[in-house]
Amino acid sequence: MNEKQLLYVNVGLVIGTVLFIISSFATAQSESAHSTMVLISEILGGLTIISAMISLYYIKSDQKYIPIAILSFFVPWIVYVVGHHAGINQDTNFHWIWFVSLYILSISGIILMRISYNAIQGLFALLPVFLMFLNAMFFVYTVVLFVWWSLPDSIL
Repeated sequence: MNEKQLLYVNVGLVIGTVLFIISSFATAQSESAHSTMVLISEILGGLTIISAMISLYYIKSDQKYIPIAILSFFVPWIVYVVGHHAGINQDTNFHWIWFVSLYILSISGIILMRISYNAIQGLFALLPVFLMFLNAMFFVYTVVLFVWWSLPDSIL
């Protein structure tokens, strides 16, 4: 595959993954539909990460920042998924370590996506902006969740 095809595959996979992540939030009421959407988004996310790593090797121009932006977008989500599947919840001791790592990875990911935005040419530069927006929403979600979990039980 040439460079342009790799870029289109990366952009298509990340858009598909994000759509399934958003639809998994929309189907949270139904357990079976939610678990199906989460599974599909995890599979597409894995394929996106593999495609981005392959593209890092084969793309030699400044467009290599597209897979860098994609990988920096997915790193906090991977930590979130691992923590979710590991069973980290409000009752878990030292759950704040999970949140601190999410904060650090989200902020560093947003910084890397900002650097990628400056390096990418053409319409592909919109991808890091879109991914920064989604990571910012994820960052706010983790802050609200951490505050909620840190409230004393007498308030709840």
